[in-house]
Parts: sequence; structure tokens; C-alpha cells
Amino acid sequence: MPTPISHAAVGFAIAAWTQQRLPTRRVCIVAATCAALPDIDAIGWPLHVSSASLFSHRAITHSLTFAFVGAAVATIVFFRGNQWTQGRARIALTLGLALVSHACLDALSTYSVGVEFFAPFSQQRFRFPWTPLGPPSGGVLGQLAQEAVVILLPAVLVGWLGIKVRRRSVPSRAAAGD
Repeated sequence: MPTPISHAAVGFAIAAWTQQRLPTRRVCIVAATCAALPDIDAIGWPLHVSSASLFSHRAITHSLTFAFVGAAVATIVFFRGNQWTQGRARIALTLGLALVSHACLDALSTYSVGVEFFAPFSQQRFRFPWTPLGPPSGGVLGQLAQEAVVILLPAVLVGWLGIKVRRRSVPSRAAAGD
């Protein structure tokens, strides 16, 4: 089961590659936060929320609906502006992809019965046929090692490469005079 750190690393990698220019720190931080956000539904565990509930783990907060609405709200709140410019639309797309990435990573895990990608319209849960995030040997340390190899290190590498490519090929906002 991916941890919030791995989800955030994937959000960072998405931000590094989806912006036309070198992404700002704010875009990277908000994308990383959005990628980890769907696990806010874990608050239901101590409250004994039924697994059949729309608010159970890997239900509405892991859906495409939540990603669409969440990306729009996060863009409006954290990237103020009077119009939906191309830059703000690209940021919203980045945040939406970061939110969707969370559900996709969870669908790669054998730790649950799946993800409700289409909540609230369907309660059907999906898991990808290939699930590299299964029960590791070695307990918690084995799980963390497995996650580091499958998600964290590749995400950090892809994000780093994205930043490196952007620095070389496209000027940053400060260098461009924005």
C-alpha cells in the first residue's frame, strides 16, 4: 500500500513534466499535496465508517469525480486569477492528474478490494491486473523497501529529470521576465 510520501513524489513528478516552463515551487507543492490528499478518507477508520459507504477508504476521494472537482477547487484557491488562462488550465490539469495518480497507485496494490474510480455513480471497485504492490516479506521494512523500488525512487528520478529538462530547454518565469 503506497504511503503519502510515495503519492507526493508521484505528484511532484507529474508537476515536473506537465508545465510548459520550469514549474514553480507552489505548483510542485500543491501537486504533491493533491497526490496524497485522497487518503483523507482514512479518517473514517476510527469513526467505523462502513466499507459500503461512499465515504469509506478508496471510495469517493479516490474517484475521477473527486479528482476533477478537487483540481478545480485547488486551482481556484491556490492559483488566484480572474480568468481561466491557458496557464491556469494547465495547472488544473496537473493537479487533476496528481489526484488521479493516487487512485491508480492504490489500484496497483493487493491490500484492498479495489478503488471506486467512478464514485458516486458506481460503487464497483477496480484493481489493475498487474499488482506489484503485494504483501512483501519482511513486515513493515519489506513493505517500505518494495514501495521505494516500485514507486518512490522512480518517481523522484522522473521528477528530477523533468526539472533538469525544463531548466535546459525552457526558461523559468523569472528568467523570462514574467
